[in-house]
Amino acid sequence: MENQNIKIKRVLGWKPSDLVVGIGAVAALLILLVPLLRIALYAVPWYDDFNYAAFAKSGMMNRPGLIGAIMGAWECARVQWYAWQGTFSSIFFMSLSPHIWGEEYYCIGSIFLILILTLSVFVLMGTLTKKVLHVDRISSMALQAVMAIMVIELTYTTPSALFWYNAGMHYMGMHSFALLFIAVLICLFSEEHIGNGKGVLLILIGMLGAFLVAGSNFVTTLQGFVVLGSFVVLTFLGDWKKALRYLPILVVYTFAFYKNVSAPGNQVRGRFFVGSGYPPAEAILRSFLEAFRYIKEFSGWITLVAIILLIPIAWRIASKSSFSFKLPGLLLLWSFCLYATGFTPSLYSLGHAGISRTLNAVKVTYQILLVINEVYWIGWTRRLLEKKGRKFTDRGCPWWFYVLIGIFILVVFRFSPNQAGWYSSWGAYYYIHSGEAYNFHCEYQERLEILRSDEKNIVFEPYRFKPWMLCLGDLSEDPSSEENQSMASWYGKESLAVKAVGEAE
Repeated sequence: MENQNIKIKRVLGWKPSDLVVGIGAVAALLILLVPLLRIALYAVPWYDDFNYAAFAKSGMMNRPGLIGAIMGAWECARVQWYAWQGTFSSIFFMSLSPHIWGEEYYCIGSIFLILILTLSVFVLMGTLTKKVLHVDRISSMALQAVMAIMVIELTYTTPSALFWYNAGMHYMGMHSFALLFIAVLICLFSEEHIGNGKGVLLILIGMLGAFLVAGSNFVTTLQGFVVLGSFVVLTFLGDWKKALRYLPILVVYTFAFYKNVSAPGNQVRGRFFVGSGYPPAEAILRSFLEAFRYIKEFSGWITLVAIILLIPIAWRIASKSSFSFKLPGLLLLWSFCLYATGFTPSLYSLGHAGISRTLNAVKVTYQILLVINEVYWIGWTRRLLEKKGRKFTDRGCPWWFYVLIGIFILVVFRFSPNQAGWYSSWGAYYYIHSGEAYNFHCEYQERLEILRSDEKNIVFEPYRFKPWMLCLGDLSEDPSSEENQSMASWYGKESLAVKAVGEAE
């Protein structure tokens, strides 16, 4: 009996290593990506996909191939800079929608958005743990994977984030570039000798990243400026000579930021929203109010579960780190200010917190800062206890802790009122296995057959299947509506419309 009790204690007391926990977390991430990548094959172009890609398509008519597409995309950025908005780097990539090479390639855009977002979060968290906390890759693997799962699974509005190329590229795609840009800034900060080839390469990559991020949507470009400015100030306070390495990047960012916000097209666009926005000072103040208000909406039970799951992981990271974790309150204050800037552009231009695709980017910032602060505060707590003489074994958590977390996740998921809408991978799985995604794509293919015919005035049957993740809307009954005209112009038709509900078969 005594031997049996010892065996039971050993089983219950088994604590998986950092490698085992990390591999488990990465495996979970890869499994959750499968349905998202699968449903991406059914994504179809919509509305502004046609408007922006028309420039790249026209460029390819003048000069076939990728060079022609790039020239057309650059022309799109130039025209829009004068006529609509200054976000030139966003517009450049928005114009390069994969369906310019054929509708069957549109899915590549969604696949790219899913993978670049996952990669950027993974890289940023890995860079922070390795370059700042000086922790090995194996120890940080679980943190990176859980963070990526949080961002992908709890996306604010999945359709416009991942399955509508135009909106997804403008916000989530460019925000992903910003995360990679910040990772480069961290690497540059930790580089001892900047005169070597690696240091020069980091500066060049940083300058390219600065140009891309500063020319993107106003949420991303403003938050990027705050982060870059913070790096410059922090480095200057420690070693002003070291701060000089950021000077070329800062010059490029400032120039591109100025070209973005001062574009004549911004004034043209602003005329459509006259009187709807707040003055600059009021917009900034209201940003903090909106930041408080959206904390509840950006969080939830699953976020709480993820935070609990990360406690032992963060504790283990702190045990292996030589970082001091000083002034956690200052980091929290800075983080909240950075998070709040995500609401400022929309309050200034529109008078409200922002539309759903804008909030996609804001929520990503919130989630990353939430986890960074959790790790930092746990590290600070550990250092405080160590100063008081506490000693820790640091053997990790027993296996049943992770089982309990898994059960908690399943319970929360089971009682969630909107499973398909709140959890991206489950939503993708649901629409695939219910047949809605496939049937919707078949209806789209039927429309393509008609669009490729010689008929000039077409009236479609309305979509019968409208999976929320893929169907961003249907054409109007009115041929003069913008979405109808966008598609009609792309396919060279005089008019497109759908039958009224009462007329449909």
